[in-house]
Amino acid sequence: MIELTVPWLPGGIRAVTLWPLVLYLRGYEDDPCVRLHEEYHWRQALRWGVVPWYAAYLLVGIFYIGKPAPRHPMEREAYRIERECRRQRNAQE
Repeated sequence: MIELTVPWLPGGIRAVTLWPLVLYLRGYEDDPCVRLHEEYHWRQALRWGVVPWYAAYLLVGIFYIGKPAPRHPMEREAYRIERECRRQRNAQE
């Protein structure tokens, strides 16, 4: 996984996996929960094959335009992992 920090990502996005890259919006590169979310997508792309994963993600995404990102079927588990990470971090504080 090649991780880079960028000064801008569109539409409130904190990070994005563009296999083999993971781009983090400046300020989120050290957030372990965002990192887990993107690591999940990175591994998804490996399991599916990079091109089929992107094709499926974009094709399914057409039906979720304008809806919250966690509703996208290929985002649900990544957001669940991120939420659980945050819940555990908050419990420790």
